[in-house]
Amino acid sequence: MKSNLFIHSIKRSPQSGRPDKHTMTLELPSSNSSSGRLILVLLLSLLSRSPASAFQSLHQPQVSSTKTLLWANKPKKLGPRRIRSSSGSPVKHAPGGERPVLTDYAQNRNEETNRQRLRSQIGCEHFGECPGCVVNEKVGSVDIVQSAKLYFSSTAIRKKRADVVNNGQDWAVEEKDDGFYRVVVPSSVKEWRTQAKLAVSPKSSSWARDGCSFGLYQKGTHKVLSIPDCAVHHPSINRAVNALVQATNTVGTPAFHEDTREGGLRYVQLQVERTTGRVCLTLIWNAATLKETQPALSRVVKELNRQEPDLWHSVWCHCNDGVGNNIFSRNLKRWHRIAGPEFVREPLPIGNRGWLYFSPLAFRQGNIDGFDILANDVAKTVPGGSKVCELYGGVGVLGLTALAYHAQEGQYPLSWLRVSDENPNNPRCFSRAVASLPAEVTGRRGRYNRREEDEDQGMTISELAAQMQSGAPAPKSERSSGDKTSYLIASAAKALQSGQALGAQVLIVDPPRRGLEDEVLEELCKPFNPDQPYAESTTLLARGDDKVNWTNDVQTMVYVSCGFDALARDCERLLNSGAGWLLESATGYILFPGSNHVETLCVFKRS
Repeated sequence: MKSNLFIHSIKRSPQSGRPDKHTMTLELPSSNSSSGRLILVLLLSLLSRSPASAFQSLHQPQVSSTKTLLWANKPKKLGPRRIRSSSGSPVKHAPGGERPVLTDYAQNRNEETNRQRLRSQIGCEHFGECPGCVVNEKVGSVDIVQSAKLYFSSTAIRKKRADVVNNGQDWAVEEKDDGFYRVVVPSSVKEWRTQAKLAVSPKSSSWARDGCSFGLYQKGTHKVLSIPDCAVHHPSINRAVNALVQATNTVGTPAFHEDTREGGLRYVQLQVERTTGRVCLTLIWNAATLKETQPALSRVVKELNRQEPDLWHSVWCHCNDGVGNNIFSRNLKRWHRIAGPEFVREPLPIGNRGWLYFSPLAFRQGNIDGFDILANDVAKTVPGGSKVCELYGGVGVLGLTALAYHAQEGQYPLSWLRVSDENPNNPRCFSRAVASLPAEVTGRRGRYNRREEDEDQGMTISELAAQMQSGAPAPKSERSSGDKTSYLIASAAKALQSGQALGAQVLIVDPPRRGLEDEVLEELCKPFNPDQPYAESTTLLARGDDKVNWTNDVQTMVYVSCGFDALARDCERLLNSGAGWLLESATGYILFPGSNHVETLCVFKRS
């Protein structure tokens, strides 16, 4: 008996950006025969080493930037594109077949729209019992926003505010809201969440494998509350949750039991690719290895594909058998890509050129529509022509947005951009994003080398882990001639001590909720040293590290905070340090409407 093997290649047309499909069918002897097994092993070995080059040599020598995926029995069909803008209006497409523009800054960042959103209703049917939201209307009335208004109007902050100092105003006033802290709702209050992490529990208390429930833990418990019609979830997330409920019920997927630590599925992460509406699904399994997830994992993935063939961007499994509430383990080898591309693509929130790339291993905002607006505002605070250092940079969203913004007509291009973060998975996303921008934006010369930057989607996570553990050199921060961008894998403190901010006039920081590291704060609190020579590299400094002010050249600091308590602590320490910092502006972004949370953008200046 003979069988067919389909090799399916997808190449994006450089003109239209649409996928061109190429399929090659090979008729193989039965896999039960020795010759059939040998041919299959050779083919799989060839494709696993270099999928793109293997496909080119077998099928189409002239193809470049090819992603090759392997399916048995039939090629996977691409589903229809579902494109939705942040305002719900039809998506604008740039001229010349360039990528879609999802976020209209002027439409989302104006006073009238903001007033409407501040008083609009979410209207979620789960409100009251669901712990996710504390208000169902008037999203700006939450406690944290009111506290922020009072804090930035307090005497302690007013005496170091640029508007008060420069205008000779009286800073000793009663603590009340003086209007300095502006509050913005940067996206719709509904359907804004494009990433969700949900807990899993058995559908019933019996031991029968009757499927799983998905939702959030009820307050003070580990009892999962289902939220199938959550009003803040992107429609694709609710659709995916419904498919998960049906699929786990159909195949009898065992859910994790906290008491006995038995069962399989513990959590799920769902990430929506906005340009297609497809979902990158990560199944977090109570197992140490991928082998231990079988056959339950394969059955549920097959059923999900049967029920919703056009919904899934990709499917991943993360093995986590650890004790505690951490959704993901830190072991890179616990990640396994089951199907689909490695990266979710999102348009860069400036203009109509460039993409951002995210894998499930990289940090991504839960509300990308809203963060697009915040990223635009960050870009506008960066003076044209500046040399910029970004700490806690993730995949480089803020820095790359500023780079693209100042490359527009009428702006003054940035001199260079240095980004750093301690997550070793970020540079691959960053390199892809840089490669998607025109050379006049990035300064990159010559043809982009995918092999050097490890851009091939055929590389497995295990191979990446092995490469890192083998001692292979991490991406360096040095820039090649003419290249404006660089990435360094390092904590913020180590990045500073390696000279990332030397010569930088602007520092962008976007720390986690705990705020800036002590070592970073220490450097920022040092006064300007006029005797320290200007240098953009440690090799040009003829002094010991203990005598270097690593942020000596920084004149503007852009601080994006997701934890207000930590921001208040850092702000007071900076302003009272004697380093010459003044607070120029503070803006609150209700990035997660309904929750008691606010993101704050602070701009600090010093002469």
